[in-house]
Amino acid sequence: MFWTRRQLLTVDFIHFHRHGSTYGAPRNFSVDIRVHFGVRVLNDSFVGAALNGPNSDAARLRAGQYHLRFNAKSGDTYERCIDDLVRFVLEQGEPWFQQFHSNDNLLRLPNSPLRPPEKQFLTDAIAGNANPENEVNSLKLLGIKRAS
Repeated sequence: MFWTRRQLLTVDFIHFHRHGSTYGAPRNFSVDIRVHFGVRVLNDSFVGAALNGPNSDAARLRAGQYHLRFNAKSGDTYERCIDDLVRFVLEQGEPWFQQFHSNDNLLRLPNSPLRPPEKQFLTDAIAGNANPENEVNSLKLLGIKRAS
């Protein structure tokens, strides 16, 4: 499941993954959510969404900073989970996205989430040499309907 925010040449995305299921079917009533942040260059030809940003790693969860689990049968800790998901996005994700909001930062900052091939795709797009097929595929990958 993706949440996306489109920029001119990139897309900020949040990927939500439910632990504890197999082939889509739950193993039990515990819903454990993992969150990953990423930036996708629309001109990128890679066939998957690179989870290239911070995530809800086990250390943060064990430290009690965020509670991203609830019981789907009883509803126990559901509200806490939702509150902590929002808090995680605001405290961890949004500052990270803001740091890489500009194409210049994506290309030049040493901690950029983009690897050299992705930087080249972005550089090509800035120069007006984007591959329209890559953009179509990137939008489809992230579930974004193309504006008409």
